[in-house]
This record gives sequence, C-alpha cells and structure tokens, in this order.
Amino acid sequence: MQEVAQAPIIRKRIKRFAACIFFTYIAILLYLTLFTYNYYVYGKSVNLVVFDSIKLMLDSGNPWLMIKNILGNVALFVPFGLLVPLIFKSVRPFIISFIIAFGSSLLIEAMQFEFAKRIFDIDDILLNTIGAVLGWILFKILYGLYRLVFYVIYHR
Repeated sequence: MQEVAQAPIIRKRIKRFAACIFFTYIAILLYLTLFTYNYYVYGKSVNLVVFDSIKLMLDSGNPWLMIKNILGNVALFVPFGLLVPLIFKSVRPFIISFIIAFGSSLLIEAMQFEFAKRIFDIDDILLNTIGAVLGWILFKILYGLYRLVFYVIYHR
C-alpha cells in the first residue's frame, strides 16, 4: 500500500524535473534563435511561400546547410512537443499542443525578424511544428509506458 501512496510523489518529482528542463530549454531556444550569429546572412526579409526555402536548401547540394536548416528546425522543437504536455495537463490533447507549438514558432519567427534582423520564414514554422508533433508523439509513447509500468507495479 505504501507503493501506491508514493505514486503522486513520483509524478510531482517528474513534473518538477521536466519544468526545470523546459525552462532551460526555452532559454537555449531563445539564445539559438535570437542571439547566435547567422552565417547565412540574407538580412531582414520574409518568405511566405511554403517549401520555398526547403527547396532552396535541397537544391544547394550543401549537406551541412540541409542538416542545419531542415533537420535542425525539426529537432529544435521536439523537446517543446515532449515537455509542454508533460508539464501542463490541459495541453495534452493533440490539437491544443499543435496550436501552442505553431504559435510559439510563429512568435519566435516574428521576434527573429523584428529584433535579430533575420528572415521570417514560413518553412521554419512548418518544420518547427513538425518537430513539436514528433515530440508530442514521443510524449504519448513514454506516457503510455509510464502508465503501464505503474499499473504493473501497483497491481501485482
């Protein structure tokens, strides 16, 4: 019976740990997107044509450019999609997580354009949102495993 009483304590510790990681992640995310030097300087501009910059990266033939811009934008938001629903129960439904990830990416792109004098790129928003969706899927898998493990432990 003591094991069952420990379950809320474990959940609370996991949530606190995830919150610490999340706020550290947000600080790193803002640093990377707003304060790092951009080697591919195009100046302050806007791309609202979906897949335009992705096509440009693929056509460049430069593997590092493709990895950094395409895979990097996806990977950048995987922790977002994983940690937000872990910390905030009300954000667990897919559509809510999707909207928050999309809005957060949109906000970062707007801040990059306005404050960092960089490109506002619709493809970055698309890739970031895909990364958040992958993170959300990872959350659902890990949360299902967590529930399964606790069910087996407490119902043996």
